[in-house]
This record gives sequence, structure tokens and C-alpha cells, in this order.
Amino acid sequence: MRAPSVVILGLGRAAGVACARRYSDAGWAVTIVDSSQKNLDRAEDDLGDLANYLHEDQSTKLGLKNALSGTLEQFEGVDAVIHIPPVPDAVPLQEMDLSQFAQDFEKSAMTSLMAGKIFGSEMIREIREHELNTERPPYPKSLLQILGISAIRCDVGSVGPSIAQGSMLPVMKALAVEYAPYGIRSNAIVAIRSRSEEIEPWLKERTPLGRAVRSREIADTAFFSTSAEAGFITAHSFVLDGGRSALNGLSVEPEPKSED
Repeated sequence: MRAPSVVILGLGRAAGVACARRYSDAGWAVTIVDSSQKNLDRAEDDLGDLANYLHEDQSTKLGLKNALSGTLEQFEGVDAVIHIPPVPDAVPLQEMDLSQFAQDFEKSAMTSLMAGKIFGSEMIREIREHELNTERPPYPKSLLQILGISAIRCDVGSVGPSIAQGSMLPVMKALAVEYAPYGIRSNAIVAIRSRSEEIEPWLKERTPLGRAVRSREIADTAFFSTSAEAGFITAHSFVLDGGRSALNGLSVEPEPKSED
């Protein structure tokens, strides 16, 4: 029996490599797909032979089909697909280049939809093949989006990221409903990204836990969401925000007690 197989579409800043390592440590076959050869080279320097690397444009239909073919040729199946879309630069609305944003938008929602269709079709084929042999699929199948906190929270001057990232949540939910009859699940992780926290340190004051999420924490959540233990969770967003969504105002450190 083959090993479970995960495809990671896009590396992001650190989450993609962290996910690849987490799945590889658990015995999964890992395929990383990215349009940037530089990103792939960095990932290979970090991961070595823990993953299979494909230089394809994951935002196009042809690139996704080639990614699927390359994965099947190497590992003979797909059990989980993780999409980590690029986050557009935060620019005030009046300064936005709408033609550029249209391209960014297409690389988010449309890529999620195309990936869901192309890889979902292969998952369904595998499921039906097992049914013909009166067997249960050996591994649960699922789709996952990894998004920034802008998918559910808006800041002044961040129109692009909010719209582009947020547009993938309806896609995630629609795929969950569409594929539920086959037992294929679709979820999302919405996480505070470290990049914005580094640029704007004051953002930590809006987070009760006082820091951004770590890439390993994103990877652990991704692994859980695609595992059998999460078999009844679909159309759900795992929000990794350190308590920010529950906070009214800014987080204030308690003053030290005076010694009397």
C-alpha cells in the first residue's frame, strides 16, 4: 500500500516548508509546487529529499494539471491538497492598481476553485476505484486553504489582502458541500502572519498571547485538519489569532504588584 500523499500549492513565507516537514515526519509523501524556482531551491536546501519539487505555475489550469500528473507519477495518489496563496501588498484603496489587483484576485479565488476541481476529480476517481473493489479508501481526503488574518479582519489601507484572502472562504465552503457526498472535506486555516507583526510591532498589543503564530503551529493545525481525527470537521476555519478576535481594544500587560 502506498504512503499517504499531500500536495502543497505555494510555499508562502515559512508555512509551506513547515507543513512539508510535519507531513514528512509522519510518513507522508510530499509534493511541493511553486511558480518560483528560487522558492523551490530554498525549500530543497531546507528539506532535501523529504519532498518532491515541481516548478509549475499553480495559478493556472495547465500548471495544476501538470502538478497532479507529476504527483501521480511519483506517488500514485493524492490524499490532501494544501493551498497557500500569495498575499497582495497592503495599499490604500485610492492608490490601488485595479488591473494588478484583478490578477492577484484571480490567483486566489480562481486558483482555489481550479485546484478543488482538478485534484478533487482525482480524489473521487480513487474513491470510486476502491468502492469497485469493495474497499474503503486507506486515507481520508481533504482540501485546505492557509490564509492570513486579513481573510476575516480588515485594517485601513489593506483593501487588497482583505478581498483577495477573504474570497477564498466561500470557495472553501462551497467545495465542502459539493464534495461531502464523497467524504472529501474542505477547511481553512486563518492565521496571524509574522510578516505584518514584524513590520508593525504595535499589532502585538492587539493579541492577548502577545505574538504571531509560529509556522510549526500552522503545520500542526494543517496536519490535524487533514487527519482521520478531524473526520467530521468540514467547511470550517481554524482561526489562529492568539485570542485577538475575543479582545475588546488593546491588550495591556498587568502592572507588577507592589511589595508592601
